[in-house]
Amino acid sequence: MMIEIADNSTNILDPPAYDDSIESDEYYNYTPQSQNNLDTVGVPIQIDINASDSYFCPSKSYIVIKGQLVRNDNDNAYDANAQITLINNAMMHLFSDCRYSINDTIIETISNPGQTTSMLGYLTYAKSIGSNFCWVIDTSNNADGNEFLSSQAVPAAGYRPAKNPNYNKGFSKRHALLTSANPRGSFSFFIPFQHIFGFAQYDKILFNVKHSLSLTRKTSDNNAIHRTAGVPDGKIKLTNIVWKIPKVKLGTTKLMELRQIIKDNKPIPIAFSARTSTSTSVPDNAVQFDWRISVKSGVEKPRWIVVGFQTNKHTNQEQNPSVFDHVNLTNAYVTLNGDKYPTHDLITNFASNDYSVLYGMFNRFKTEYYGGDEGSQISNVLFKTLFPIIVFDVRRQSEQLKSGVVDIVLRFSFSQGVPDNTLAYATILSDRLYKLTPDGQNLTMLSY
Repeated sequence: MMIEIADNSTNILDPPAYDDSIESDEYYNYTPQSQNNLDTVGVPIQIDINASDSYFCPSKSYIVIKGQLVRNDNDNAYDANAQITLINNAMMHLFSDCRYSINDTIIETISNPGQTTSMLGYLTYAKSIGSNFCWVIDTSNNADGNEFLSSQAVPAAGYRPAKNPNYNKGFSKRHALLTSANPRGSFSFFIPFQHIFGFAQYDKILFNVKHSLSLTRKTSDNNAIHRTAGVPDGKIKLTNIVWKIPKVKLGTTKLMELRQIIKDNKPIPIAFSARTSTSTSVPDNAVQFDWRISVKSGVEKPRWIVVGFQTNKHTNQEQNPSVFDHVNLTNAYVTLNGDKYPTHDLITNFASNDYSVLYGMFNRFKTEYYGGDEGSQISNVLFKTLFPIIVFDVRRQSEQLKSGVVDIVLRFSFSQGVPDNTLAYATILSDRLYKLTPDGQNLTMLSY
């Protein structure tokens, strides 16, 4: 059967559309009770918003973080030519975990936020992402911002400067940003809420609930700073953190409609793609590695699993924990209660540049997860050398996985023994369901 349709441009009698549901949405600033303990290790930086009779939209919020990179030994700024700067995504590497709560119910906790948000950022961000939230990707693993080698003699006619093989364009741009500040090393970055939390996928307003954001500083700043050998260690002094969140003023009709929903005690469903992150040490010299992770099905139904490996990336400032290693991976797959994803083995050989299937899975994630593709910032070459992120698509599942505990086993094979001091990081993107239950006036957050 055929259905006749008409081009929208021919519907000349369609009434004009307008939206009066929102009168205004202004950003309001919320801060911790004190800005004096921002550098205290292990103590959560807590920001609470007691939203009495107010409508907020956390998905559009962002966090402003201000501070300065200084020498660890004397708190002084570095010389402009010192080869030291913040790593890519440095603000997230300052914290051991990030937590968002509603009415004191923890909605989402992100462990290893540096690696977690870096892996997802490499998968999703387009080339246009810039330094406004400290996101300028590396082009090498070196702390070297010099594009050309220094000449050892007076240049002769026709001299062409030699390219520096260790040059890192991302390092150079982040270094230039800090050295252009007065005082030198100062920064101010804004971190979108959606960069950290999967809850940002829920783009509706929330009424009359308490919002809480908690950020816990790591015991060291080493994972947020990258320097070359011979440059003294640095540290990061935070001076200000602000959570900027839009407060929405509704139009009269929409306000009455939403208040009636609360008055009628109608439960409000909240669904989003939650991020569960974990890490583990890979046994030294392993050529096979199995990693078991468990999540609850029903409330927690895994859809994507993202994995990255890092060798010697987290002990001092000459290392760069914003990049990853392929560790000579030859095969990888996931089993969910025995079901294998992908069905066929992924046979790879990074030495012979045979990794196109993995790179294809990497690039396909953005299209499948977000429904669009604005181009990747990660080339085929950079994928091999700096960003070999492994993506497993586990969306299609059998009936047996719809209830009970899902047993997730990640299985990896390597052509050579995995080097010492290698860590594996995994982020699981799962369906997570909650509901807000009204009592005629207040709302309580409950999981399904």
